[in-house]
Amino acid sequence: MGLLNWFSGNGDDDAPVANRQQREQCWESRDLFFKCLDNVDIIDANDKKNKDIIKKNCNIEESNFEKDCAKSWISYFKDKRISDYKKLKFKEEMDKIGAQPINLSPQEFSGMKK
Repeated sequence: MGLLNWFSGNGDDDAPVANRQQREQCWESRDLFFKCLDNVDIIDANDKKNKDIIKKNCNIEESNFEKDCAKSWISYFKDKRISDYKKLKFKEEMDKIGAQPINLSPQEFSGMKK
């Protein structure tokens, strides 16, 4: 049994917590897969319409990502990629129109009358 077999995306998510080396391997595989997705202009790796492009261009990177990371991590990272992209696009749009951030910290509300 290989070092990362128990942490495989093909296995059970009830596996023991990953050690530092396994987490780092997962992150490295994720980064390589996402870089490949960037190269083919794909944000949503979950979208079925992108499946053929991913298999053609990023098959090795995707396989390593799925091998090196737990299923729950794979799902989380793919969803977070979409969320981060939407957040970036929203921020860019707000910057473009000159919107100013609003501080909603508790200190801002402490001086307000009830």
